[in-house]
Amino acid sequence: MELKCELSPLVFAQLYKQLAADTDRAELLQDRLSEIGHELSWLTEAAARYEATWQGNLKVAAGPGDLVSLSQPHALLASWLLASLRVTGSSYEFGDDLRSEVTRRALAEIPNVSVELPSPWRPVVAGWTLGMVVGAVDQNLPVAPAQLPSDANVRAAYEGLVEHVLHLGTLPTPWPEMVGTATFWRGTGLAEGLKPEAENGHQAIKQLIFECRYSVPDHLGRRLSQHFEHFAEQRNTLSHIADKPGKPRFINVIGQARDWNQIRLTITGITQFLCAQVSLELTESASRAIRAETWDELVWELIVFDD
Repeated sequence: MELKCELSPLVFAQLYKQLAADTDRAELLQDRLSEIGHELSWLTEAAARYEATWQGNLKVAAGPGDLVSLSQPHALLASWLLASLRVTGSSYEFGDDLRSEVTRRALAEIPNVSVELPSPWRPVVAGWTLGMVVGAVDQNLPVAPAQLPSDANVRAAYEGLVEHVLHLGTLPTPWPEMVGTATFWRGTGLAEGLKPEAENGHQAIKQLIFECRYSVPDHLGRRLSQHFEHFAEQRNTLSHIADKPGKPRFINVIGQARDWNQIRLTITGITQFLCAQVSLELTESASRAIRAETWDELVWELIVFDD
């Protein structure tokens, strides 16, 4: 499957409004914006332009199906800007505030909307990368990020994982053993793909956990550390089956992925690892994801609808 992050103008109006009000990180944002020829005031201007598109679209919409979603480059521009805040710590609070306000406004402003909001109104900020929740498995997972990592194998593996998770959401529980435990194989494989220099899957996961502790709150970092401590060993057990001294036993591991609650932290962790990699790539000097002309190209999509 091809993952696309196509969010509502309401999401971007609120996101840029939050950034414009963030005086503590204004210097970082100004430095980032100067790379594409904008001043800090651009944040307020962008928020107003997205808001105008949102309000105009509402005027002519009879229901959620008539509301526009914006193409993925809008999410990429926002993620490129958010990536400059990686050094400031966790993105959890920013993302939580964004989601809460978008949810509040969507439920209040969209005519005939369901309480279970469609994907374009379900933004996620993980590792300072903007993403969109896809499907109806969970309110926060799985996530289509604004951009996937540059490695083609990692991209394909993550898309396959999301497709698998969406399929799992259609199955009754407990899931067949091999259907659920596939997340051990793909999760460890993705870690190895994200950290190809690591000696093995355990070391790859260890490095990823260490790095993501800077972009998640402490309570989540501790839970992920505990969840992934023996994750690669469990994958190996599933591959080799036979008992080995000091290693997890096959008959114990196969009962650990039979429903969503058991694999939720697995998908949460992989999402954090992958989005942190995207954010890192967007900060690297070789990145050409965003250019000085990007906003001029995108702003033409922001139509102000008339009655």
